[in-house]
Amino acid sequence: MRILVYIILSVLTAQEVKSKDYTFQMGTDGAFTVWINNVKVIDHTKEKPFLYAGRGTTDFEEDRGNFDIRDYVLQRLDLKLISRTEPTDGDDLTMAFDNTSSPLVVKLRSEEDHSLTIDISDIENAGYDRVWIRIAADKDEEVYGGGEQFSYLNLRGRPYPIWTREQGVGRNQSTLVTFMANQMQHSGGDYHTTYFPQPTFYSRKKYYFHHGSSNYAVLDFSRDDAHEVFILGQPGRIYINRGNSFTDLVQKLTTLLGRMPELPNWIYDGAIIGVQGGSQKMAEYIDYCDQYKINLAGVWIQDWAGTKKTSFGKRLFWNWRWNDTLYPGLNETILTLKERGIKVLAYINPYLNQDGDIFKIADARGYFMKNKTGQTFIKDFGEFHCGTIDLTNPEAYDWYKNEVVKKNMIDLGLGGWMADFGEYLPIDGYFYNNKSAQMVHNEWPVLWAKLNREAVEETDNLGKIVYWMRAGFTGTGNYSTLMWAGDQDVDFTYADGLASTIPSALNMGLSGVGITHFDIGGYTTFAPKLVRSAELLLRSAEAAAFGPVFRSHEGNQPTANVQFYSSHEVSMKYARLCNMFIMLKNYSVHVIKTTADTGIPAQRPLFMQFQDDPGSYDATYQFMYGDDLLVAPVFKSGVTAWNVYLPNDTVANAKWVNIWNPEEMYEGPMNVQVAAPLGKTPVFYRSTSMYADIFKQIGSTPLIVVPTDTPHPNPTGSMNFITASIITCLLASLICIIFSWV
Repeated sequence: MRILVYIILSVLTAQEVKSKDYTFQMGTDGAFTVWINNVKVIDHTKEKPFLYAGRGTTDFEEDRGNFDIRDYVLQRLDLKLISRTEPTDGDDLTMAFDNTSSPLVVKLRSEEDHSLTIDISDIENAGYDRVWIRIAADKDEEVYGGGEQFSYLNLRGRPYPIWTREQGVGRNQSTLVTFMANQMQHSGGDYHTTYFPQPTFYSRKKYYFHHGSSNYAVLDFSRDDAHEVFILGQPGRIYINRGNSFTDLVQKLTTLLGRMPELPNWIYDGAIIGVQGGSQKMAEYIDYCDQYKINLAGVWIQDWAGTKKTSFGKRLFWNWRWNDTLYPGLNETILTLKERGIKVLAYINPYLNQDGDIFKIADARGYFMKNKTGQTFIKDFGEFHCGTIDLTNPEAYDWYKNEVVKKNMIDLGLGGWMADFGEYLPIDGYFYNNKSAQMVHNEWPVLWAKLNREAVEETDNLGKIVYWMRAGFTGTGNYSTLMWAGDQDVDFTYADGLASTIPSALNMGLSGVGITHFDIGGYTTFAPKLVRSAELLLRSAEAAAFGPVFRSHEGNQPTANVQFYSSHEVSMKYARLCNMFIMLKNYSVHVIKTTADTGIPAQRPLFMQFQDDPGSYDATYQFMYGDDLLVAPVFKSGVTAWNVYLPNDTVANAKWVNIWNPEEMYEGPMNVQVAAPLGKTPVFYRSTSMYADIFKQIGSTPLIVVPTDTPHPNPTGSMNFITASIITCLLASLICIIFSWV
């Protein structure tokens, strides 16, 4: 390959051209820098270029939503500056880079209200299938975002693949849980695996970077001098924006990507309890909540469409219509509960069970994703097989929206649903729009969110119905009404337990999706070792009480876990925490309205509000809920005291008041250790808050006392996909062992 080294002397002389929002500064010997205000974002030299291009192969191996991605680089070329054309209007710079006979053209502009946009010409025509872009960095510069990242708030020092997938079980390669999950199903995950990745990051220098396409990408923050972004295939537009503050930046980002709507008002009126087992069991749980004065906003029945027997137990029947055998009279029950202010919520995903009548209709019309032979792509979910609705097919999309979501769910009177999955799309599927599966994969959860949003809006139910999702990508915030953190382990671990819900919410909020919540008590259970304790249930309920949604889940093995109805003591404490959540309603409504109007997340890192306080950047496991509440959830077992960082509040000139003991007032910045008995996770409020009276009332909320002879329901439930898959793998392993002996 001939290497062309053309240096045009006229462009090597030191010179500067100012555009509207960035400054291009030419150096010597082909070097140049690009600045936004006083922040250097590109620093190009021959030795350290800002752009590389090359070729290679990338393999995606999928196993039930878990992906093993292996990238092999065959060629990586550093691209040198060959020529530069100055724009006539002063803000359109065109640069050509070339290390072969076919150059790439990079255009720098200020467009779409962004300080800097970068567009790269067709890389395939130049013989490449990938690029690497370097953004200038300092050694100690923190970065945040990347979508919903669970393990770390500051992402510096590690690469983060941008590919929606199962988050994994354990998500820490050094733990036994992750090891076992990997052995059984390749499902252990790692620090970077997430349902909701997004090619967006914020720098402490107060700018953000965003890649505007759905390619597989990697945000690599492991270098000291640069943030390197790998993009497979043709890059989309690169957006870089500067702001005076992090709140300014998130407002600009959500102007580009879209904002979430306000939640329905009823959601703040009590707990949403996740139960199952049929009409009689649902009635028992509601009666139990009445006796313990657990006010209900909703009852979530994920098995509303029925169950299906397998050799492993009962599984949800993915045939999305009301099963009147398991839930007789559900339509009337919905109306009766609605009069009491209680909504009934359900479950749906974009798959249909091959044994269901809805599958047969969709299959006859060709509405499913196809395999390489053009037939319906059938996916094994563990003793039942499903088709995936092709959301790129306009007819299939409209049919699923109108005939399934609207007719079978909204017309039934449901108040909402879990819109599950979106991350499982295999790499070997074929689609109506003829896009490659690699490009469609990250788009899929956005299409799924869009379908649900349109169904709600077109029936005039926005602000009345809520649906919550775990999978996402760029644009999900424009369509989803609520996110949730997915399937945490029922423990306190940093990587996949209660602790992980904090950085995940904060990174997601910085990425422009500012309304989220989690399953109270976690979800993933490995009996007999990994099971939910009463302490974990109540500690997670403490954190949820100071958030927008108070929703429980029985977990994937309900009988192995402590539930809110498991004992007299647990139920009384749970009721108290639920009442605290309800008392916070007026404040929560205000917080969520701010998020809907501005994009500023409901739960935000301390540095977003106190950016001039250095200590706020280190408070990874604390958050501000709105402007006035500082929450520091307890996420360790067996502790009764907790360390909290209180920032210097120069904005409101306020002191920090301990919500449990208003006589304790502190003036930041300072670290304090406070009492944190079960039921009183550390929470502080601004002394100047207009909601101070409400916070004082919450701090004195009494325990709910009811007779000790109240009967407790027995949990019943369907075995979920994860549990059945694990059992399948265990049995397969046992069979292999037996045959090895023979």
